[in-house]
Amino acid sequence: MTNTQEQPAATAESATAAAEPRPGRVALWVLGAAAVASLAGVVYSLYRLTGMADGLDDTGVMLLANSLFSPIIVTVFAGAVAGTVAPRLLPGPQKALAVLGALVTGLVTGTVAYLGFGVDADIALVLGLVLLASALVGGLFALPKRSVPVVAGLSAVLLLLAFMFGRGFYEAASSVSLFSDPLDEYGALGTAIPFIAGIACGVCAFLYLRQKKAGVKLLGHLLAGAVPGAVWLTATILAQIGVEVLLNVGLNEVAPLDQAFLALSFQWQYNGSMTALFAGALCAVFAYGFLLPKTPKAAKSS
Repeated sequence: MTNTQEQPAATAESATAAAEPRPGRVALWVLGAAAVASLAGVVYSLYRLTGMADGLDDTGVMLLANSLFSPIIVTVFAGAVAGTVAPRLLPGPQKALAVLGALVTGLVTGTVAYLGFGVDADIALVLGLVLLASALVGGLFALPKRSVPVVAGLSAVLLLLAFMFGRGFYEAASSVSLFSDPLDEYGALGTAIPFIAGIACGVCAFLYLRQKKAGVKLLGHLLAGAVPGAVWLTATILAQIGVEVLLNVGLNEVAPLDQAFLALSFQWQYNGSMTALFAGALCAVFAYGFLLPKTPKAAKSS
């Protein structure tokens, strides 16, 4: 009698596991291609911007320090994508393969950066190790067992990177500033852009989860909407650590004006990342509460 009861339960459990939604191939291909392209582009642009055939002088070191955030956040994103894609390509434990994918991404990126700045061995080593650590930390975002909310969050991160790249292209191409003072620009951009980006990322995560019909509950929507801001915040912490090490290795003394500029820049990054984190999470939660159709309650049995 016991075996007869346990057999249907085991069959139902296996059917539920088999029916659990998984990320589609198209989403994984898009994320993988975007990660490779953005990683190659940002490392190449970093070398074009700061690389010097005879080694970096003091100005070059400061320029590298000010430009370090972009390759770090892209490497964190690439590590998370590699950690998500690797278990779909290789057989084995999901968490071990996620760490392996992030490790390979970090080793490749760190090696390329080291070779690009190999003239300055100490600076090249710092840069390579920082990017390796960034990829490994990014792999932590791929560790949750359910991969659909992770892919939804990474899709929103891709949108966040598009916002950042678009803002950078606009500032580089535009010769007319909309603000009369740099501090006014800092204040306006520091409040408006992260909030708008966070809302857009929350909507993006929600739409992906709704399209997949994954049955993700409130907590899953909250985490997916918060992933872009969390990636931004993590990259800011890693960038601040990397900049401190880089300046200690490459410079004997940092000018007060450079210190003030770095402090202002990191203050904007921290404020922006936390704004995007909460805006994305709340937007995804509100969308879950107001836009998803309510499931009818089961009729009470007489």
